[in-house]
Amino acid sequence: MTKVFFILSAVIMLVSAFFAFQNGREYAAVRNSVTMINLEVQKALTEANSNVAKVSQANGEIAKVQGDLDVENEKVKSQKLKLAQVENDLRRDQDAFDSSNKKLAELKMRLDKLPQGMKPETMVEEINSMKKATAETEAATEIKRKEADGEQEKIATARRAYEEVMKKIDDRKKSFDRNSLVARVVAVNNAWGFVVVDAGQNRGITEATKFLVTRGNQTVGKLSIVSVQKDRTVANILPETIADGLSIAPGDRVILENLFQ
Repeated sequence: MTKVFFILSAVIMLVSAFFAFQNGREYAAVRNSVTMINLEVQKALTEANSNVAKVSQANGEIAKVQGDLDVENEKVKSQKLKLAQVENDLRRDQDAFDSSNKKLAELKMRLDKLPQGMKPETMVEEINSMKKATAETEAATEIKRKEADGEQEKIATARRAYEEVMKKIDDRKKSFDRNSLVARVVAVNNAWGFVVVDAGQNRGITEATKFLVTRGNQTVGKLSIVSVQKDRTVANILPETIADGLSIAPGDRVILENLFQ
């Protein structure tokens, strides 16, 4: 029995040794493989670090170039602004130059129109002399104007006096015509009790005028004026004034009542 255990133990030891040897070889192979992988990884990391360094350097250079570009852009903008300002100044100077040329041309035209013998050197003195002469002329003109205004006022006063005299003459003439009125009854309307007389405003008749109607040396009756036209007068017959047995008829004479009295 002991032999059997010894044999089994020997077998187990041989198997274990075999597997240990086999595992040792695999472990060595794996270790060698890991070592190679580590070397390759280290190489890749070295290359990656190198590339990162290059990229960082490139980024730095790019940033520097971008900064330089920004500076140059600002310089360009500044130059553009200066150029625009210079162009504006040139345009303004050109406008001023053109305006000066225009004024010079106008002055030349004025100089050409100056009276014979007048020179620019003596222009101020001659202008002052002209101003003095103009002021004296204006003063004399003002005096004449005031005199003319006075004469006009006298003429206006005389005209008003003349118009007043003519009005008085006309009023007297109308009064005379009215007082010497001899008119005729040209129509009679007995139904409505009115007559038409062939005299009106042109004879100085108004609605306040009082009429008498006569026939020969006899008074027929009185009239009350209703309306006065230019050459006609419409008047109502006053029945209470009609003489007994008489009536107003066309052709009867019409005179003023106050003149008859």
